[in-house]
Amino acid sequence: MPPLVLIAEGDSDVVHHCADVVRSLACEVSTADSALEAARSARDRCADVVLLDLDLDPSCTILSELRSLAPAPAIVLMGTAVDVSTAVRVMRSGAIDVLEKPLDRETLRTSIERALRQRLDSEHPRPARLEAATPGSGAIIGSSPLLRQTLDQVAKIAATDSSTVLVQGESGTGKELVARSIHESSRRAAGPFVALNCAALNESLVEAELFGYEPGAFTGADPAGRPGLIAAAEGGTLFLDEIGELPEALQAKLLRVLQERSYRRVGSDGDLPMDVRVVASTHRDLAGMVGEGTFREDLFYRLNVLSVRVPALRDRPEDIAALAEHFLHGFRAELGRKLAGFTPDALAALTRHSWPGNVRELRNTIERSTLLAAGTHIETADLALEPPAPDVLTPQPPPHDSIPLGDRSLKSVEEALIKKVLEEARGNRSRAARVLGVNRTTLYNKLRAYGLGA
Repeated sequence: MPPLVLIAEGDSDVVHHCADVVRSLACEVSTADSALEAARSARDRCADVVLLDLDLDPSCTILSELRSLAPAPAIVLMGTAVDVSTAVRVMRSGAIDVLEKPLDRETLRTSIERALRQRLDSEHPRPARLEAATPGSGAIIGSSPLLRQTLDQVAKIAATDSSTVLVQGESGTGKELVARSIHESSRRAAGPFVALNCAALNESLVEAELFGYEPGAFTGADPAGRPGLIAAAEGGTLFLDEIGELPEALQAKLLRVLQERSYRRVGSDGDLPMDVRVVASTHRDLAGMVGEGTFREDLFYRLNVLSVRVPALRDRPEDIAALAEHFLHGFRAELGRKLAGFTPDALAALTRHSWPGNVRELRNTIERSTLLAAGTHIETADLALEPPAPDVLTPQPPPHDSIPLGDRSLKSVEEALIKKVLEEARGNRSRAARVLGVNRTTLYNKLRAYGLGA
């Protein structure tokens, strides 16, 4: 059976939003609209992950009951305007994440993936069932020239000891897998690998989690204080996932940490030394964000000492068949399906697909196909692939009437073209840059030049 995610939430709109994200991860969905029903359902159906609305359980009574189950589900709390004391209290009660509403789709997806990983590593895991379905698990699969080039870069970076690393790439490409590979191939491999998703926590909680805090630093703080993730990563690697989401105030503090190789706990007046390698990742264009003024330029250059870009799956189609076979092998054993493999037409369809969700989307597709296939092989119909978006794969020139007739200067024509493509891309700048055939930094510069930044 696929992993089961229980959504305990009273707002039907939030339930639908969460369910959509859960199903995109090839997980089964169950719902509850009260805390008591959530506890009963989690117990009866052995939920792997519970998304629990704080309004249903403000005192964390049901949360504690959920943690007492055997096996215990991984718990993600959701709430509105979560302050530090509340966040610390619920994290101490056993939740692994606290998400603020309204819920960002990518942040929610990342949090569920993290919960699935913890469920796999918990004291009572369901044997082999989650391993193949958990994002980031397994080796880096492929032998394409582009991937080999990336792995050669990873090997060179791993040979260094403390320089910061920036891992860039689209969502679903396997950036955390690359970060773990750098750690495990380095002299720090015997030390801890500690990960923090910067997009999953609010500003105050990120600071407390990252730096730790002194006794009495804020209301609800642990009376004994708490070491942060930097301390937990001592001698090893600290992985800052989605660094582009780090709040501006914390960007300045992280810059100081990287420059001084020391940090200060919340509520403390003294600095502590650190021996930690920082590896950051992002799916966003940090250089473009620097140009927009939403990410500090000095922090960008401090993080970007060593850089590796993880290629999108569509850029290494030679690896798709090997990845598909790898995932099928895992899911076949896990789900008890006796499938011989893929039909030639199915493999051809997999190779032709654009994979906007990258390796994550491919893995989810193979899990779904393994469950649904009726014959001895997975066929094209079993894949249920979505058709490619025409504006991404086949850029079309703007219609003639979008070009100003009265002014045919290059500047006016270029400005009109950019406006039209942005309109067709519904404001998605990354998509517009692909259609225009330029990188995102060039597009951002053009937008500023023509006053189109807003």
